Amino acid sequence: MKLTILIILLSILLSTNILASSSRDQYKDKKYIILLGPVRFLTDSLNEGLGTLFTREIIKRLRKKGYKFELKMYPWARANLEFNTGKADVLFPELIKDDSQEGMTGMPILMTNQAIFTLKTSPKLDFIKDLNNRNVVMIRGIMKPPELQHHKKSLINLIEVDSVEQAYQMLESKRAYGYINWIHKDNYNLPKFHIGKSVLKRFTAYRFQISTEGAKLMESFNFVIAETIKDGTYDRVFEEYKFMNKLMTSNIEHSK
Repeated sequence: MKLTILIILLSILLSTNILASSSRDQYKDKKYIILLGPVRFLTDSLNEGLGTLFTREIIKRLRKKGYKFELKMYPWARANLEFNTGKADVLFPELIKDDSQEGMTGMPILMTNQAIFTLKTSPKLDFIKDLNNRNVVMIRGIMKPPELQHHKKSLINLIEVDSVEQAYQMLESKRAYGYINWIHKDNYNLPKFHIGKSVLKRFTAYRFQISTEGAKLMESFNFVIAETIKDGTYDRVFEEYKFMNKLMTSNIEHSK
């Protein structure tokens, strides 16, 4: 009796997986455009960066299932425009719960932290409210903390610039008191600036178009990402990033 029940259950699971796979793969005859936005250490170029390598691993596995892809990289302003106008099918790395962006996000990939940078001659700032009645600079196009998403109603004077270099110049010339950005390998231990505690935490993810086709493509990506986690590929690719992220967040949480 138990053997019969086990056989029935296995048959149901197998048929469910076959149906799910068939449903996921029904749009695979199209060539999909995957866009990467440049993020230091994660998506440095089309061939460098841990996120780029992971994306290429996903593409390799899905190509074996018959999918066709073209991988491109643009500056963030153009990448967002291409995705939001439907000229691309996937955008990475995106942020879960970023309501300013079009589309829908898949499985979480990596945690990232946003913090306030200040000159070492000024105090560290741990909260957005610490910037009230002050100038704060951010890179145009980067996700803002909730307190600054409607900054015209805020007590904070937000100044948006086009590059990291401009942001640092604003701090050094004291035209801005603080600079908000995501913490990464190249900026968490700068000689002239220090960092307060995290003011915003988000998971990065792949972003897909809101459509039946987009949902099926997201399901296929999620399925392959789950495979990489199960077989250890995910940990091998992101081992250095996870170590650095733990080190960086540990430093900013305890360097008081």
